[in-house]
Amino acid sequence: MTSSNQLPQQPSFKKYWIWLIPFTALLALILLMKASGSGQTQLAPTDIKKPLVNVMPVQWHEQYVQKHLIVGRVEAPQTAAVGFDLTGSVVNIVVDEGQSVKQGQILAELDTLRLDAQMTELTAILNRAKSDANLAKLSLKRVIELVDKKLESAQRLDEATESVNAANAFIDEVLARIQSLQVEISKTKLRAPFDGSVVSRLVDKGAVVATGQTLFTLQQNTQLEARFALSAAYANKLVVDQVVEVFSPSSRLLGKIKSIAQQRRVDTRTVDVIISLTQQNLTILPGDLLNFVMNTAINGEGFWVPRKALVSGVRGLWSVFVIESIDSELHLQAKLVEMLHVDEEQAFVRGPLKENDLLVSGGVHRLVPGQKVLLADGNTANSVSGSL
Repeated sequence: MTSSNQLPQQPSFKKYWIWLIPFTALLALILLMKASGSGQTQLAPTDIKKPLVNVMPVQWHEQYVQKHLIVGRVEAPQTAAVGFDLTGSVVNIVVDEGQSVKQGQILAELDTLRLDAQMTELTAILNRAKSDANLAKLSLKRVIELVDKKLESAQRLDEATESVNAANAFIDEVLARIQSLQVEISKTKLRAPFDGSVVSRLVDKGAVVATGQTLFTLQQNTQLEARFALSAAYANKLVVDQVVEVFSPSSRLLGKIKSIAQQRRVDTRTVDVIISLTQQNLTILPGDLLNFVMNTAINGEGFWVPRKALVSGVRGLWSVFVIESIDSELHLQAKLVEMLHVDEEQAFVRGPLKENDLLVSGGVHRLVPGQKVLLADGNTANSVSGSL
C-alpha cells in the first residue's frame, strides 16, 4: 500500500530524443541523394564519343619480296705473320702494336756480331786468294818465256796455266761466299712487306728467336674487304664486280663483289663471297660485323599491311579492321588473315580482303569489332563510301 503523499511515476522520453534526431537527419540525407540521382538523364549510346581512326586502301599483289639479312666480317686484304728466316738474338725493336708502317720499313734487328766476324774472315781469304792468283800469273809469264827459249817443257806450261785458272776460280768462290753472307746480314733487319699497321708484337728486345718464328702480325689497311657466307642458291644470284650496299649499325657503305668461291666450306656448307668496300669509313675496322641484304621474289597472292594494323587472333591467325558503312555510319569489321612474311614495318598477309578495302592502319589495340568510328583528318566519308 502506497503512501498518500507519493505521486505515480511518468515515463521519460528524453533519452529517445537523443537517438531520434540523428536517425531523422540520416533518413533525410538518403532521401535527398535518391531524389538528386533520379533526376539525372542517361546519355543515349549514339551520343557516346566515337574514336578517330586512320585508314589506308590495301592493294593486291601476286608476289612479295622476302629480305634475308646476311652477316659478314670485315677483313684486311692482306694479313701476314712476319719473322726472321734465320736464328739470332733480337737487339732492336723499332715498331710497336698499333703503329702504321710503310713497305720496306725496318721493324726489328738481329745481332750481327757472328756474321760480321765471318765477313772479316772471308775478306782475308779473298785477299789471300787474290795474292795467290797474282803469283800464279807471274809464274805463268816466266814459264811462257822459258818455253819460248826451249828451256822449259810444255808440261810445265800447262801446269802454270791451270794454276792461274784455279786461283781465279778460288777468288770467284770467295766472292760468292761473301755475297751469300751479305744476304744473311741483310736478313738481320726485318722489313715490312707492305703498307699497313702492326696488329700484334710477340717478342721483346733481347729474345733469341728461331728461324720462321713470328715476331709481328701485320695487316694492310688500304682497302678493306668483307667476307659473307651464303648458300649456293644465293651466291649464284651474284656476279663479280656487282655493286652492292652493306651496312653497319651506324653507317651504310657501297661495295663491289670481288670474288665468289667455287666450292663450299666443309664446316658450314656455305659459299664465301668477298665484297671489296669501295667507300672508306674510319669507324669500320677489321673484325667488325657488316650486314648484307638479299632480296628474293616469292610467288604468293596477298596484301601488304602495316605491322601496327595487326591484332593477335586465334589458332595462329591475325586480325585486321576494315571500315564498313552501315546506315550512313562507319563500323569496324574484323577479318582474320594469315601472315606469310613480315619485316621491320610491314607484313604480307592473305585472307578475305578485297582490293581497295579501307584498313585501319594503327591504334587497333583500343578498338573492338562492330564499333562505330570516325575518320581522322585527311580521310573523308565520301572516299570511304566510294571505296566500299
